[in-house]
Amino acid sequence: MYGFNVKYIRTSMLLLAALVGLSVAWYSVSRALFLVIFLSVATLVALIALSRNTWSQTHTEDPRAAAMPARPGKKFSTTVTRRRRNAEVLSPETTVSLAEERRTADIEDVFTALDRQLVGLVPVKKKVDEIASLLLVDRVRQRFGLQAPRPNLHMCFTGDPGTGKTTVALQMADLLRRLGYLEKGHLVHAMRDDLVGEFIGHTAPKTKRVLERAMGGVLFIDEAYYLYRAGDSKDYGQECIDILLQVMENDRDKLVVILAGYRDRMDEFFESNPGMSSRIAHHLDFAPYTLNELLAIGNAMLDRSSYYLSPEAELAFRDYLTIRMGQPRFANARSVRNELERSRLRHAHRLAADLEASRSMDDLMRIEPADILASPLFASSPLTAIDRSS
Repeated sequence: MYGFNVKYIRTSMLLLAALVGLSVAWYSVSRALFLVIFLSVATLVALIALSRNTWSQTHTEDPRAAAMPARPGKKFSTTVTRRRRNAEVLSPETTVSLAEERRTADIEDVFTALDRQLVGLVPVKKKVDEIASLLLVDRVRQRFGLQAPRPNLHMCFTGDPGTGKTTVALQMADLLRRLGYLEKGHLVHAMRDDLVGEFIGHTAPKTKRVLERAMGGVLFIDEAYYLYRAGDSKDYGQECIDILLQVMENDRDKLVVILAGYRDRMDEFFESNPGMSSRIAHHLDFAPYTLNELLAIGNAMLDRSSYYLSPEAELAFRDYLTIRMGQPRFANARSVRNELERSRLRHAHRLAADLEASRSMDDLMRIEPADILASPLFASSPLTAIDRSS
């Protein structure tokens, strides 16, 4: 309002000054000279007005920007619009290289990171590569003017804890951003407590807040089967599921939803919610790691921290894993990481027991059998000795 008043006060003052000047001129000069002055001033004002109008028209943004309705969080880019309008469609006789397109998308390091961070999981990595290939081909097709419906990339990750589901979800989000499927490519991790409320009217706002944070990226819902409790009539999980179903269908160009959990429980969840099952296009099963894969994972973890297992300690760690894999609540790579953290504590305590002793760099890096065998697992297990020849 202040700017509005100043603008009109300034205009009024200019008009008043013009009237005073014309009055003085009327009485001070001859009528012929007054007419010349009046016509000159009028011509100058008209030229100024015309030049301002021309400048305004030539510097206005793309007219479609003004015509488009405002969208929350979106800004219309005239630069992008002009680039798209001026983009040339390739002729049918033109040939392109998918290798060049892959380099342009800069996705090689995503697959390198997957191989470096995850041992095994060949079927999972193959599925990720298939999705990347689909989006890569779609990018090239668009250069030829070929259009196809946007693929549905909502997914379900099933498997035991510690099998790499969250790691793959993070890399998948980055991959989809680089290939132009997602705008941001971030990952929002959520569980039931983040989505479902405890009283009437509480669930919808919680769910929508999480969805707003995830827009442009991936929403990863861990232990998704807990969203639905069939035996609880006062549970509000179904309201959350209904909202998710609507967003997964209507906003799949802005969001990818990944549901994760144990395979048998996720199967029960989909049987109780067929609408959710029909919106999941890709199912990736994360198989439990083998003993050798777990040992390789442990060695890689230690290597990243500048530690290593002596040959005897590696045999002791193999024994540990053999016992631990048969116990409840085994969490694959997580259990490996937790035990190695405890082994590092024992290693540090063993070295610090003799403060006066001289230690080499190798001493500070090498995990010995005593650091593994001190685990309470060996004392509580009936298998006090494992056949190491196996």
